[in-house]
Amino acid sequence: MKIHLNSRQGLFEVETYGRDTITLSTKHNVFQVPVSDFKSFAGGNWNFNVSKEKMDTFLSVVQPDKYKIQVEQENQILTLAVRLGMIQDAVKAQQSVVVEESDDYQDIPFETDEPTKDEYEKWWRDKCDELNSTRNKMRSIAREVYSQNLDFSNFQNHNGIKFIIQTNHDETEFRFCWDPYGFVSNGHSDISSIFRANDWYTIRGGWIKIIDNDVILYGKSGDYGVYDDAIATECAKKVFPTKEIHSFAGRLWTDGLEDKFYSLPF
Repeated sequence: MKIHLNSRQGLFEVETYGRDTITLSTKHNVFQVPVSDFKSFAGGNWNFNVSKEKMDTFLSVVQPDKYKIQVEQENQILTLAVRLGMIQDAVKAQQSVVVEESDDYQDIPFETDEPTKDEYEKWWRDKCDELNSTRNKMRSIAREVYSQNLDFSNFQNHNGIKFIIQTNHDETEFRFCWDPYGFVSNGHSDISSIFRANDWYTIRGGWIKIIDNDVILYGKSGDYGVYDDAIATECAKKVFPTKEIHSFAGRLWTDGLEDKFYSLPF
């Protein structure tokens, strides 16, 4: 399974773990960190093949207090979801059956048995499987769409979306990857899952806005860190060959960029 740490940015593969330390690996080395350094599981599709049971076991060992809270929250969500969803639907279906007495209609009385905890969990898992299946289909569609030679000369985005920079294993080539059509959530890990390939991996990330003829790169990724201005600029030129590229790595949009690129307030 892949996780994020508090002490450093990036994705790390869990090799072994105990109540005191976690042994992790990257492409280049293997190292240990204290269990308190665990931040979160990697999002997107990084842990798709890791079962919930394995992730729960890891959390119960590394952060037992957090695991206990998670279990309590999941039980509350399961109960609430069923009571507000499944049971209400059943009630409405039953109450739609009426009998005629004189000129009035009355609901037929009925009894419903509340589902058991196992039934709650099965319903929850089935819905999660359906959601994962839908997300995988969207990623597959996204890969097909973005594998084409798309023209973004007229594309505009004033709100800002995320992008990532990927490199090959030799770190001699770089490419700009983003999700302008919103196939996945606006997260660096989710975007990375679309462009996952054997010959490429994500190294950095940031934000992008396209305002008229200006392409503005700024900010950073919480998962992958601050991108390199020069590399990102060259990569963006391939995507926007007719536009002016500006890059402000690590800089927030609120740090003067609003005034710089908006001649009039909106």
